[in-house]
Amino acid sequence: MEFKDKSIDNVVNLHEGHRIRLRNELDQKNLVEVSDYKVLEYILTLVIKRRDTNELAHTLINTFGSLANVLDADQEALMTVKGITPTIAYFLHFIPLIFRNYKISKQVPKNYLKTANDVFNYLGNAISHLSKEEFYMICLDNSNRVINHKMIAGGNQTSVNIDIKASVQFALASNASKVILLHNHPTGDPHPSQQDLITTKKMLVGFESSGIQLYEHIIVNYRDEYFSFANNGFIEQFRKEYKKMFE
Repeated sequence: MEFKDKSIDNVVNLHEGHRIRLRNELDQKNLVEVSDYKVLEYILTLVIKRRDTNELAHTLINTFGSLANVLDADQEALMTVKGITPTIAYFLHFIPLIFRNYKISKQVPKNYLKTANDVFNYLGNAISHLSKEEFYMICLDNSNRVINHKMIAGGNQTSVNIDIKASVQFALASNASKVILLHNHPTGDPHPSQQDLITTKKMLVGFESSGIQLYEHIIVNYRDEYFSFANNGFIEQFRKEYKKMFE
């Protein structure tokens, strides 16, 4: 005769009933005015099948301070919390990156980018929330229509390393007439650092010596603010300095 511990079934049924109630509550409210705890608790149910996620959600929020901070945390930091496995840490850490890809995917192909605000709406608001720096290049034709875009570097919270030669080669292979540079500042200040200025000047020389115009460089932050190198005169200043090299 086989004996079965019915208490296990009772626990599973209890958790399943709670998850259904939680999902119904979030569905009814369309996630409007729902606490960080409940949103995170539901997210955790997608990767944790047979365990209560309420306590773990509270622990994560109490440890990191908010839902945003949990999702922005490194996988290593997440795994310091009791109950977080490598799979759960991987899942949580990748949610903001999935959101980035979602926003980029919604962009209309062949957009025309003529202003800093056009650039922000096209790609800037897709990376403004990220916790690490990402550096993009947008290739344009002569009429400012988007040909393609590429992430040319990823870094940490304060810096990235750019391969200028590879960036120029990609633009040439794309038959770009112009390029726009774009990156995010996770620290919050959208103003360029001294290294940002040096890198932009070097990239202008690299592109324009190959017959490609550096049209703009935008820095964005998590408050959806941005800094335009062109609007603040840096692109024209660097171009004049480049031309003086040949006088």
